[in-house]
Amino acid sequence: MNSALSDEALARLPFWVTPPGQTDGFLIVVGVLLVAILLGFGALYFTIQAIPDRMAAGAHKVQMQLVGVLGLISLFTLNNAFWIAAILIAAVPLHEVFPTYIHRPKAEDDNA
Repeated sequence: MNSALSDEALARLPFWVTPPGQTDGFLIVVGVLLVAILLGFGALYFTIQAIPDRMAAGAHKVQMQLVGVLGLISLFTLNNAFWIAAILIAAVPLHEVFPTYIHRPKAEDDNA
C-alpha cells in the first residue's frame, strides 16, 4: 500500500498547508503579526502608564516626585491602586490643599 498522497488529495488541501521542503509563509505572517501586536500593546501600556507624569508636569517638585514614585511602584508591582493614587495626586494641586506644608521658596529665601 502506497502512503504517499495523490495529486488529487494535494489539490484539495487548504492554502495554509505547506508542501515538504518549502517555506511556511503562513507561519511567518502570523509570527510578524504577533510581534507587531505585542509591540503595539506594550507601547499603549506605557503611554497610559505615563498619564499621571504628564499631568504633574509643571507642578511643585514634591508633587512631581510623589507622582513619579507612585507611577514606578504601580509599574513594578502591577498594582492599579498606586496608579489611581498617582493620577489623583497629579489632578489635585497639593500646594492649595496643604498650603502650610508645601510652599515655594521665595526669592529672598534663596539669597539668605
